Amino acid sequence: MTDLTAEHIFILFCALFFPPVLFMVLMVVVLSVLGQSAGFNQHYVSCLLKIFEWSARQICLSAKKKNDSSPNLRLSVDGISDIDNSNFEVETTTITTDDLLWDKLLKSFRKKHSGPRIIFRETSIHFDDENGQVSNIEGWVAVRDSMYLVKFQAGIEAVIQDDVTSRFEAEQLVSWNMLTRTSLSFNQFINWKLSVIWALGFLFRYTVLLPMRLVLLFTGVCFMIVSTTVIGLLPEGPQKRWLNEHCLLCGYQILSSCVSAVITFNNRENRARNGGICVANHTSPIDVMILNTDCAYDLVGQRHGGFLGILQRALSRASSHIWFERSEIRDRSYIYFRLKEHVDNENLLPILIFPEGTCINNTSVMMFKKGSFEIATTIYPIAMKYDSRFGDPFWNSSEHGWFENCFRMLTSWAIICDVWYLEPMKKSPNENAIGFANRVKKEIAMRGGLVDLQWDGELKRNPVPTKLILHQQQKYFRRLARYFSEDMKKCISTSEMQTFASKLIDLFF
Repeated sequence: MTDLTAEHIFILFCALFFPPVLFMVLMVVVLSVLGQSAGFNQHYVSCLLKIFEWSARQICLSAKKKNDSSPNLRLSVDGISDIDNSNFEVETTTITTDDLLWDKLLKSFRKKHSGPRIIFRETSIHFDDENGQVSNIEGWVAVRDSMYLVKFQAGIEAVIQDDVTSRFEAEQLVSWNMLTRTSLSFNQFINWKLSVIWALGFLFRYTVLLPMRLVLLFTGVCFMIVSTTVIGLLPEGPQKRWLNEHCLLCGYQILSSCVSAVITFNNRENRARNGGICVANHTSPIDVMILNTDCAYDLVGQRHGGFLGILQRALSRASSHIWFERSEIRDRSYIYFRLKEHVDNENLLPILIFPEGTCINNTSVMMFKKGSFEIATTIYPIAMKYDSRFGDPFWNSSEHGWFENCFRMLTSWAIICDVWYLEPMKKSPNENAIGFANRVKKEIAMRGGLVDLQWDGELKRNPVPTKLILHQQQKYFRRLARYFSEDMKKCISTSEMQTFASKLIDLFF
């Protein structure tokens, strides 16, 4: 007799004592097979928005009562004041009357958190000149170059302190989402109404949502493993490819239901064709699940163990996925030839790549690796933006394990994501792979409302590489070289000038 696992016992318990849970799971599976949606998640998210607005009003009212003795005092109220779109800093608001306060609160809340307006536009950060041209006015050139080191120093410090390290941590929220204490002002008792709502929400998430989601997760994983195993036994042909594509769509839709995912796809006419290469910004391993609910993809990614490894091996039985070890040098040439074969075969599914190579917290896009841009002349970019108020899918692999990240998502309110299919981009005749990658990255950042950073995401694990330091030295050397005559340039070697530039830069650090 086969031993019962914890999953078997849990499903039996749900079937015997929670028939509504089993009914909901069966309904989700049937709708996923039919490719339909009942629209429950959308109504559920709308109700959550109303609760968040009410809680923000309660916080604002409590803050006002504490400051009735000084009505003109400027209060710093977290999450209800206007936001500076360039840096997310919360400004202060002068509170006068109840009506004015509530109107301002609701207006700012809806402005920040309405469905189509979940994106905050931030300024892209580049070290290159804006237009690549040099002014003919020597005085202005001297002034601008004199300020370059100051800007260089301030820019590097800002990037290191804010625009690099902060991208490897969870995004900070501007309002309380009833999940965690997102501000110091919430570390104390506010009023009994908010405490009751928080307690009811806690019970709802852990006693209603979590059991249903665990059953859906188990059902989706079993469906993926069984279906890919059966499909892998079939001979190659159109029927196998058709069945694999539809089973992937169905399986990922079931898995997306276990986090109450609400996904909005835009410009679907730009979806990739078979054999094409798609690139997208990377926040979490569930990016794959989000994108595969609309279009089936073959995948390229790091080989994992444990639960993710089981899914990777199951997927590989039915389709042409490419898994590699980041530390293995020989895997790079293997990936190159596999990708080349994939692009040349129009019968295969489009292949999905995350060129950043690591998870970023969905506030920026970091440097794209050039590998996939050396192979294909046409790239299908995809921009993804999550709404972290309802749940943050970002996986900080250096601090949290995959199961811990899964549990956080399973106990969150929902996962909300906007996806944009950008128009296909072609490599220019004289453009190299690095320039092509940067151009695609810039388009993704602009469309998703993300910060365009030139830094390598591997800084999450490794120190600043020497080649990046040399790149900055060479750029400043080119600036210095403009002040020397041709005869002087002949007398001074390039290496000597680069050494001088590097020493000059070191003075500022």
